[in-house]
Amino acid sequence: MSILVLLALGGLSVANYWTCRDMRYPPFIMSAVWLLAMTIYYVAPIEINRIGILTVLIFVSAVVAFSGGGQLALALHGGNLRTLEIRPSTIAHPLAHPRLKVVFLVLSTATLPLMIQRAFQLASQSAYDMFLIGLRTELLEEDSGGYGLLSYAAILSFFTTFLYTIEPRRGIAEKLGSYLSLVVSIAYAVLTTGRTTIFFILAVLAGIAFMQERFTFKKFLVSGVVFLLAFGFFGVAMGKGGDPDAPWSENISSIGESLLVYGVGPLPAFDQVVRTKRALGYGENVLVGPLNSMRGFFGRARVPRFREEVHVPFPVNVYTGINAPYRDFGVTGVVAVFFVVGAASTWFYLGGLAGDSLYIFCYAVSLYPLLLVTFSDEYFDPMNDWIKYGLCAYLYFRSTRARRVTGWGEIRPVAAPLANR
Repeated sequence: MSILVLLALGGLSVANYWTCRDMRYPPFIMSAVWLLAMTIYYVAPIEINRIGILTVLIFVSAVVAFSGGGQLALALHGGNLRTLEIRPSTIAHPLAHPRLKVVFLVLSTATLPLMIQRAFQLASQSAYDMFLIGLRTELLEEDSGGYGLLSYAAILSFFTTFLYTIEPRRGIAEKLGSYLSLVVSIAYAVLTTGRTTIFFILAVLAGIAFMQERFTFKKFLVSGVVFLLAFGFFGVAMGKGGDPDAPWSENISSIGESLLVYGVGPLPAFDQVVRTKRALGYGENVLVGPLNSMRGFFGRARVPRFREEVHVPFPVNVYTGINAPYRDFGVTGVVAVFFVVGAASTWFYLGGLAGDSLYIFCYAVSLYPLLLVTFSDEYFDPMNDWIKYGLCAYLYFRSTRARRVTGWGEIRPVAAPLANR
């Protein structure tokens, strides 16, 4: 069965790549990510539970539905991208809000000391001596309050970093602002104690460079090294796949095994969800973010973001990005939801190809949950954050004061397919 699964996913990858001949095409990324995850799962040198045929079919159906949504977006856009080409414009496009961007940078930088102070307060309330372990423990406590309103400063910092990356950085001031914003954002990411936050920043920055044809092999290697270092650092510092008192020679081995466990563990964990009979949620999982906001507003208890652990045979509490729609609506929900997600992701991609900064931003942000779709739910669980980012980007790039010409190129029809050039 494993050979058939890999052949099916491989065929979908080839078909999606052939559609546009572009590795940035979201359905190609979706199929390639699942192909990679399933390959690693089947050849992983660790003891791990086997997944059933129904679970495999659900995985494949999600990829097919996502690809179908992409085809719909292409059709609404005007057809096959193989008959189109990108012609970068020679116009020196102005910045949308140069002063506002500086204001964002100043505010996020000025708020960072308050965030650090709050982090030390939280860590001191725990029973752990290690700073990051204590901070992580308190942030996961439902009644700790976390960072409160200061958490918005992290979102503002990340948003500012993405703006500096999208828009042209002319002059020393723009370049220094870009570097400072990135450093501040990394500091905020560390204070969240989540490894995926570091990956979020890297994925979005890579997505922006990808769309603007600035993503080189060197940047790919640097991004990979930075992620691995961050993954290893947090693993050792918080005792999750590493030991602060052990030598690095031992930690490297345990970090590698931890990375493998994180990568393939959610697949059999979701299989246990499929094998368990339970009532459908009808939206309580897909809309958990907005529903939790309503619960908080009315003084009701929120649903915890972290789910119960299952053993596969090692403990896992993440269930892939398919988990939420499946729990709510079953297989039909997986197909319908990922069809819509695929169409939206491809629509962002098409707008980004035309050089529209708003769509470049949306494509880059949507790349993060797409790359982690085999690992955890980053589409629906943090939906409130995606709404905030989308609203901020729309106001920044589409407000009446913004200059509408913010793109860097345009898409024009050509006589011959790209494959012939």
